[in-house]
Amino acid sequence: MSLEDLPAPVRAFISEHLSSVEQLEILLLLVSDSSVEWTAQSVYKTVMSTMASVEQRLENFTAAGFLNKSSDPTPKYRVILRGEQERTVSDVCRLYRERPVKIIEAIYQKNRSAAQEFANAFKFKRDL
Repeated sequence: MSLEDLPAPVRAFISEHLSSVEQLEILLLLVSDSSVEWTAQSVYKTVMSTMASVEQRLENFTAAGFLNKSSDPTPKYRVILRGEQERTVSDVCRLYRERPVKIIEAIYQKNRSAAQEFANAFKFKRDL
């Protein structure tokens, strides 16, 4: 399966919303049980990244409309995916379980492309 063999909605979701495997792991955790309200601390204890990074990822997912954030002193987050968004995230999760390397490649291919574009800006062109 090449990256082009991934369904277009999955590729688009990865391109728009996932820049690291950490983000994917947090999303997988959150969608594993949509009835659970997660704190940044409970996500951190499970994912074992850095607290600052987990908090930023939760805020990003909230801003994207994937999570509902409570107004408690210690905010709680709950998944609120519906319709096409829910199907796409479900497909991403399923494909990650079935073919993790392809999903990881899709996540980091866009990073590689952006880095290559940046590097290309510094290439010297010879005048002919």
